Amino acid sequence: MGLGGGPSEWDEYEWVSLEDVPDPDAPAPDPLGQALRALVRDYPVWAGQGATRVLLVDLDNLRAARGRLRARLDVVVELARQADHVVLAGQAGAVARSRPWLAEFAAAAQAVADGADVADHVLLAAAAAVPDPIEVLVVSNDGIFADLAERGDLTILSPGMDALSDRLHGAASLLVDLAALEREAATALPAG
Repeated sequence: MGLGGGPSEWDEYEWVSLEDVPDPDAPAPDPLGQALRALVRDYPVWAGQGATRVLLVDLDNLRAARGRLRARLDVVVELARQADHVVLAGQAGAVARSRPWLAEFAAAAQAVADGADVADHVLLAAAAAVPDPIEVLVVSNDGIFADLAERGDLTILSPGMDALSDRLHGAASLLVDLAALEREAATALPAG
């Protein structure tokens, strides 16, 4: 109210709460990533037998077509939030590409030296440090992880079944094809 009972000069303005205004620096949501996360959230990737949940992510194996890496990392974040122990490793380039999309797990991503199986050995050493009983979810295609099946349920989230090692295929309790999930999620997106 202004002086003399008339309208105030401030009555002409629309007031908003700053908490309701989106952060202009925050990345826009990724529809494919959101659809993939919803699929994974409802997918029974964990056995649920009371064992410690260990997520091992070989970031070198998460290669994706342009625009798909973020969606794949959205899945990693969803699974990491469900796990008791999370280990992410890869060569420096893979870690640098992944960090912007790893949310609260970005700082935990370990860059390793170039070389065959270096990230795999970091992941295996981390799993070895967790006492039994464990169940392991591995995001990789590498056969080196097959021995983890001796410690409990072993779920493999394969970035592409065409590259999955036969040894790992034979050892897994459950195989999930990430590329197939991506196709399913893409069909659920609105056209346009």
